Amino acid sequence: MNAIEVSNLSKSYDGNTYALNDVSLAISQGEIFGFLGPNGSGKTTTIRLLNGILAKTSGNASILGHDTSSECSEIHKLCGVMTETALMYENLTGFENLNFFGNMHNMPATNIKDKSIELLKAFELADAKDKKVKTYSTGMKRRLSLARALLHSPKILFLDEPTSGLDPESAKHVTKMIHQLATEQGVTIFLCTHQLKYAEEICTLYGFIDKGIMLGFGSFDSLLKQKNSKKYLEIRGTNIPDINASIKTEEGNIKIPVSSDQEVSQIISDILSRGGKVYDARQIGWNLEDLYFSFQEEVLK
Repeated sequence: MNAIEVSNLSKSYDGNTYALNDVSLAISQGEIFGFLGPNGSGKTTTIRLLNGILAKTSGNASILGHDTSSECSEIHKLCGVMTETALMYENLTGFENLNFFGNMHNMPATNIKDKSIELLKAFELADAKDKKVKTYSTGMKRRLSLARALLHSPKILFLDEPTSGLDPESAKHVTKMIHQLATEQGVTIFLCTHQLKYAEEICTLYGFIDKGIMLGFGSFDSLLKQKNSKKYLEIRGTNIPDINASIKTEEGNIKIPVSSDQEVSQIISDILSRGGKVYDARQIGWNLEDLYFSFQEEVLK
């Protein structure tokens, strides 16, 4: 059984335009799925549909075999959600917040207490558990929100920019926990982020969406095959002459698409013969950013 199954799912708010248009995907248990697209592309609508918060216009969706339209209470038991807009109760303490949400999930009191203490320790919030949330830093609030999402031990975890507002050490800790949840406990992660490098580091499966349409879905390697991607020759040097199809990187290097070692040799020889100096040259494959923008180009055509 797949953790998440979506078949021809569509959502229109006005009966004319579609926020989500005929989207299909299947995510196995234990995958870390990166759902990538610009603002307004349909990511939030998808999450709301999958959690039974919105009613679909057409199509079907299920979570671990439970229909998201007719089995909402079961869906809420199975899913944990952390979004940037979901806030905690500022005038309650961290521990009181977790106790409140534990009761919302009908957890036994002893389980709420034990799991809350465990999560507060894991997210380095134990010393602040009796302080009101309004005194927390942005990073502390984000960690508490993630603790809340994990409180009832969900099988599916929806995360929206989970490391936003965190310092590097806290972000590293959260990333490690996400990996452990997926690999050790089989929790399926549905991750929305604008950070492509972060998504490439952590995700095992990707979906590219824009204007409500799924542009690409699959593993990194399967998406590369769809694009028949070439390698790049990245060169660091000075006085590099203009070369057709070259791209300048943020570091000031140039990237040139290549198809063979012979072509690489010819390019370097040409640069040297024209007075350029090459300090470093290496062949590199596409990264997730290259792949993402390649699929996005289809929308602009």
